[in-house]
Amino acid sequence: MVDLVIVGRVLTLAEPGSLGFVEAVAVADGRIVATGAGPDIEALAGPRTRHWRLPSGTCVMPGVTDAHLHLGMAAAATLGVRLGGLPDRDAVWAAIETAHANRVAAGDPDGWLTGDGWSLDQLGGWPSAVDLDALAPGRPVALWSHDHHTRWASSAALRIASIDRSSHDHGGLIRRDPTAQPTGVLHESATAILDRVMPEPTIEQRASAIRRYADELTALGVTGVHDPGDLAVGPDIDGPERYQLLARDGCLPIRVAASVRETQLETAIAAGMRTGQGIGRYRAGWLKLFADGSLGSRSAALLAPYEAGDPAGPPVGGPAGMLTHAAGPMCSVAARAASSGIAVQIHGIGDAAVRAALDVLERIPRVAGVAHRIEHAQLVDAADVSRFARSGIAASVQPCHLCSDVTAIRLAWGDRSDRAFPLAALDAAGALLPLGTDAPVESPDPWRNLAAAVRRTDPAWDAEEPAFHAEQAISLERALRAACVDPAITLGDPALGRLRAGSPADLIVIPDAGLRDPGLRGQHLAHTRPLATLIDGQVVHRHRDFDP
Repeated sequence: MVDLVIVGRVLTLAEPGSLGFVEAVAVADGRIVATGAGPDIEALAGPRTRHWRLPSGTCVMPGVTDAHLHLGMAAAATLGVRLGGLPDRDAVWAAIETAHANRVAAGDPDGWLTGDGWSLDQLGGWPSAVDLDALAPGRPVALWSHDHHTRWASSAALRIASIDRSSHDHGGLIRRDPTAQPTGVLHESATAILDRVMPEPTIEQRASAIRRYADELTALGVTGVHDPGDLAVGPDIDGPERYQLLARDGCLPIRVAASVRETQLETAIAAGMRTGQGIGRYRAGWLKLFADGSLGSRSAALLAPYEAGDPAGPPVGGPAGMLTHAAGPMCSVAARAASSGIAVQIHGIGDAAVRAALDVLERIPRVAGVAHRIEHAQLVDAADVSRFARSGIAASVQPCHLCSDVTAIRLAWGDRSDRAFPLAALDAAGALLPLGTDAPVESPDPWRNLAAAVRRTDPAWDAEEPAFHAEQAISLERALRAACVDPAITLGDPALGRLRAGSPADLIVIPDAGLRDPGLRGQHLAHTRPLATLIDGQVVHRHRDFDP
């Protein structure tokens, strides 16, 4: 029996080349059973079928899959102090001071204080342990930067982690003063030194945080995520196991494909992990490797040096940034994963890192039905654009980073900026473009992300600010496919991301102003908010004013 019939404007994305509008969709047992003309679909209804007749100005579309969202990390971040979006150094200082005071008032004078969101540009320079010592005296503090490639630690945190003049950089970088004393800023893999001494949230705290964060996601229309993994320091495959247990108990609130890090690879292979396989709403993800750092921390690896006039210089690791993984060992571990059925995703932001990642992924075996992928691809040399499609490698991009990084792009990359976020060029070459937001680095809002892909601008920018290299924008139809269909193809599950017979009934009801006309600077599209969200045919979000 058909459980639900929705009549209105239905965007199916069923076939390439169009949005695929039909008049109605029918749902039974958590799956789409038919789409088509209204009378034909309504004829499938039985006496217990629910009917939704959508008002004018709304439409149904597939749920969004965020192809790069650190679900475990984003959920955990809600337990700490949030510094993202604060206007300046004074506001960051005040937030940390207030968080410390609140903890003291609650009877916790010296427990760990964690958080994230600060940036180099926001603070006007690198902070120090001395700063934190003044704001939170005696407390161990560890705060991720906006890009989660740098950590800012207090003197108490450095002492507990035994980070001193004699400490090794562990493949990353410990910032030091002229006497070699650590300043409190740790880059790349050096950040993991703190993980070894910091207390972990309990299983109950993590599960509760994931459920709360998933509620935020479904309210935005996100029905699935590809989680590239927490920053692992041990062999346990904690993230995937956590999601698998929730899925087995029927408690995983959204679809999750969860990746592992290099230290977890052998455990994952021994456990039989294979990309795309899973149970319920859980799927095994990729092996996540790193080729470089980030633009925000000036550690992205470039083919040519950073701009000499960049006030945030000098770059971390050398004039052209840093490759964080040598090519030979990276290729070896990637090949080990691929030959065991685990596809590979490599973080590559600068053009040198993207090239190094392509070199590795082109040499290793392909995993049947699943795409290897490069995460971010923020700067791509023109000679490398065609290699993505030619080798079946997905460009997992986050257009929302453009909005946050545009100033840094111009300062740090100069004339190379026309090759930043080259969505149109990658699309013209035939590449898969699974879109993500990189939350909690950015907001998980998929509509701002779509607007950035289509308009190459941010509604928050000044009205006089021109689009950033508008020639690299993609069409609305292509952006919607990149947000819904491409993540499914990358994972090897073509049934997802479309509304057609046999597909899971993961769908959202939205006001369609942003789809009819992306609007001036993408205002309508960027501010879209779902009226209802369904996963497996179950209503997981419903706006209080939506009564179809």
